Amino acid sequence: MAEIKAFRGIRYNPEKVESLADVVTQPYDQITDRMERAYKDRSPYNFVRLVLTKYAEGHDRQKEYADARRFYDEWSRTEVFTQDLKETIYPYWQEFSIGDTRYTRKGFMCLVRLEELGKGSILPHEKTLSKPKADRLNLLRITEKDFEPVFMLYTDAKHAVNKALDKHCAQEPVFQVKDEREVTHKVWSIDTAAVINKITDALKDSIFVIADGHHRYETAYNYRNELGEINPGHPANYKMITLVNIEDPGLVILPTHRLIMNLPDLNLEEFLTKTNKYFDIKKTDRAAIVHDMETKEPGTFGFYSAITAYTLRFRSAAAMKKLLPDRSDAYRGLDVAILHNVLIEKVLGIEPDKIEDHVRYERGAEETMKRVDSGEFQIALLMNPTKPEQVKEVAGNRERMPQKSTDFFPKLVSGLVFHDLTP
Repeated sequence: MAEIKAFRGIRYNPEKVESLADVVTQPYDQITDRMERAYKDRSPYNFVRLVLTKYAEGHDRQKEYADARRFYDEWSRTEVFTQDLKETIYPYWQEFSIGDTRYTRKGFMCLVRLEELGKGSILPHEKTLSKPKADRLNLLRITEKDFEPVFMLYTDAKHAVNKALDKHCAQEPVFQVKDEREVTHKVWSIDTAAVINKITDALKDSIFVIADGHHRYETAYNYRNELGEINPGHPANYKMITLVNIEDPGLVILPTHRLIMNLPDLNLEEFLTKTNKYFDIKKTDRAAIVHDMETKEPGTFGFYSAITAYTLRFRSAAAMKKLLPDRSDAYRGLDVAILHNVLIEKVLGIEPDKIEDHVRYERGAEETMKRVDSGEFQIALLMNPTKPEQVKEVAGNRERMPQKSTDFFPKLVSGLVFHDLTP
């Protein structure tokens, strides 16, 4: 069963850092080199100096790892950071808008005891890549700090956990900050044993599904195993997480579109001929493609190139059963499974082990199409978002979706609270 616990969080000292907006960052895997420069310009204490950017060529990573440890030691010594005296859980709300709709996603930060993914109470929902895990493990070895939480989902149809926390969140948060994406992050702290025990007891028989942070979780698990035989209470036995109810009305998933590159023999006529075996094809244009996709039933995609656009409606569930006989109906019904197994593999001929050579990912449809217009990519495959209940069902079957199957919005910002892994 899942074991969660409170912890003595480390956070920025308001007496040393007046504006949290100057020091918090998006998660490491969202940080580009341009964002890194902007973050560093905001404050000498910006958290990017600890979490670094996403893995990329051209970085002196060994120096960056060592610098991260040096910055932490210096900021700890000069009391830029402060550590809570009692073990605490941290309710964490995010307020944001999509279009004209306002949302509040309610979660809380705590620790969870590490276990092998998929073997017990903690389930993955998508596959991971090797380079990010190696990068995060190297950083963890040197800093011995758990800087960024994993985003996990639990099921609580009656919202019992949030009801227990809401009364504490009626007070002013301990701190709040608005990030560069206009998301307001509010954090409270609860160190009352009775409340903490109520929450941990309510979730002791729960199954947790990783929403974001698979690489970070697997890194933490590998790091714990590297340490060998350690005391059961050793902090490296735990991973810092943010838990959100999968029934929460503020839980939003956005689509992650696919950009295709480096296919020397890509031919539109041949693409359409192969696609026609599985899909109904309808001509559209740049202005209408997103609307046309949204008004279609599940299994609908957009094809966009600099010269033309189509909507593609999948019509062959039997084909998916033939392609994936060992998968569940829930998995075979995923748009992302159809996209990868039919469009990317069968039609475009991209083998799974070559995905990183030919496929990149982008959130917004407009930004995705601009990158095709510029000539950076050959075509775009647009898709609709995965639903939270699909994530739950597929993970419950102990199956993993392809990489970048979901884009939970907004991200958990880094630099609010973190955890020391030294005994």
